[in-house]
Amino acid sequence: MAPEPDSRGTGTAQEIADGVFAIDTGFQGVTGAIGAFLVAGPDGLGLIETGPTTVRDQLVAGIAAAGFAIDDVRDVVVTHIHLDHAGGLGSLMCDYPRMQAWVHPVGLPHMVRPEKLIASATRIYGDRMDSLWGAFLPVPESRVRPTEDRQVINAGGRGLRVYDTPGHASHHVALLDEHTGTLFTGDVAGVRMAGTAFPVPPLPPPDIDVAAWKRSIALMREIGPERLVLTHYSSFADVDRHLGLLEEGLDTAMALGRDVLIPGGDDEVLTARLEAWVRAELGDDTDRVWAALDAANPLFMSASGIHRVLRKAGEVEP
Repeated sequence: MAPEPDSRGTGTAQEIADGVFAIDTGFQGVTGAIGAFLVAGPDGLGLIETGPTTVRDQLVAGIAAAGFAIDDVRDVVVTHIHLDHAGGLGSLMCDYPRMQAWVHPVGLPHMVRPEKLIASATRIYGDRMDSLWGAFLPVPESRVRPTEDRQVINAGGRGLRVYDTPGHASHHVALLDEHTGTLFTGDVAGVRMAGTAFPVPPLPPPDIDVAAWKRSIALMREIGPERLVLTHYSSFADVDRHLGLLEEGLDTAMALGRDVLIPGGDDEVLTARLEAWVRAELGDDTDRVWAALDAANPLFMSASGIHRVLRKAGEVEP
């Protein structure tokens, strides 16, 4: 198995492949919850994910711990526009005018004009928006480009191949560093804490698509990477096993949703059932990783997302 990101502190960095560094951003003071990733090329750095603005200091510290400076970052790519992955992008680009960004074309307009995205998140998080995510600033339109499926982004002189990977979100991409066989998977390969064996499928609203997600899992198998690098948060080389368990987990989570919601149960009951399932799968690792897992993937969000999928399919009442 490839080495796993160092989770002993916040703003730390560890080289997980040749010229590939994982940064623990210490989200909400928890280690191992949200990562960002550097690829070092001959012309500067590529940065994959920014995390929210609340981890800005830890991100900068992690880049320094890897032996670089934030000024060295030329290209930033986000796997999708959820706030835990891309919330800090606008702030970084405003402060560092040499950066350019790459975003899926479905998500790009919401990064340039984020009012609807902020309003949607506010309905979920309410008065916790600032403490969780901080400021969400617009990305300068002249410096952001849409990704294209199978294109190669030259990030600091290092090629990253883009793969459209919908399922967790319609605006999701994975990125393959072909030099090392490292596939940066955002959330489409699930959430798996360092040192554990179980990937948890994150299923938040609004646009979970299980069928598309399974096609994306098949694509990741076809790519055949050396390792999967998950934003939440580790690096794993047991690729086939991981993807198989993730696909099974999607089916299990949806079955739990049907079991609870079709007879008329509610999201609170479903959240409890999801938690019992995940705790049983984690076993002895549960207490060690639960704070990070809960920060990265709160299960009440998955309950809400599953409910939305079943309501949209007509399996439960509106």
